[in-house]
Amino acid sequence: MKKKKMLIVPIFIPHEGCPYRCVFCSQVDITGTRYTVDEKHVLDTLKTYLGPGFNSKRASKCEVAFYGGSFTGLPKDRQKLLLSVVRPFLDNGRVDSIRVSTHPLFINSERLDLIKAYGVKTIELGVQSTSERVLEDSGRPCSKEDLLKSISLIKKYNFTFGLQLMLGLPGDNENRFQRSVIDVISMKPDFVRLYPTLVLRHTSLYSMYQKGLYSPWSLSRTLAALKKALALFDQFSIPVIRVGVQPDHSLEENLVAGPFHPSLRYLVDCQTSLDLMVEKILSLNRMPRKILFRVPKNSVSVYTGNKRENISYIKDRFGFDEVLLVGEELCSEIELVA
Repeated sequence: MKKKKMLIVPIFIPHEGCPYRCVFCSQVDITGTRYTVDEKHVLDTLKTYLGPGFNSKRASKCEVAFYGGSFTGLPKDRQKLLLSVVRPFLDNGRVDSIRVSTHPLFINSERLDLIKAYGVKTIELGVQSTSERVLEDSGRPCSKEDLLKSISLIKKYNFTFGLQLMLGLPGDNENRFQRSVIDVISMKPDFVRLYPTLVLRHTSLYSMYQKGLYSPWSLSRTLAALKKALALFDQFSIPVIRVGVQPDHSLEENLVAGPFHPSLRYLVDCQTSLDLMVEKILSLNRMPRKILFRVPKNSVSVYTGNKRENISYIKDRFGFDEVLLVGEELCSEIELVA
């Protein structure tokens, strides 16, 4: 029987709790949320995902996630109000956990005591970069020392925690992004999210872009950097649970420039798979006219490549008449059958 996935109930509180305005940030344009979230909105969202009787059996577990703002930066009464709506669903087992996103500077014992008391289990910190220059150029104050203090306290309280990184920010380059990846690995998060920097209307970055003060990374440059990052996180067994921004109508309306793709993770996985295929071919003593790979059945698509690009590349580079892929249930990794 196929295992049911975790059902995530997203509740967006754009910009709430955050006094900063990073140059890249326009949560309203990303999420499309243009109203203040109240008790009714939280209940309506739960009803949408769980069903009218709040008893959906679509997933083995259910988590309510507050995204888009700095939750622990909200006034205490506001935090209590939002969490108190969800708490009864935790108590009756219809919701299994709560997750919040926040800024590293809004972590202290008092704040953690509050959200712990209401059943929050997971905290996501928007790190974005560990480069002081990149953070300064992006209007996002947070020293590495402050970040490490916040993480240490979160671990002390036994929260599950994740870190978010961005690549292509003002002042960023491949070396600085890779340094950020290595720094994050050393912090041993339970999971990571990776986002490319996009130019959105109604942001300072948009003004910088119009004035020629900022140039977004190309898609190919972004994919190359992400491929290295994913390999490093995989090496240290740190799950990357999201690569790229979730596409929706509001984002599409306000996107001006940048390496957006609705399936960014898929493109990276295709490039990684191509590298594995090429490595296998280069190990051959002689080149046959056609070649066959056995691959895991659920990975045929990434080995084939987006629009069959991997197959075309291998044919052109090595002169094969035919490149075949066979997906097999019992195959755990790629095998070359020459």
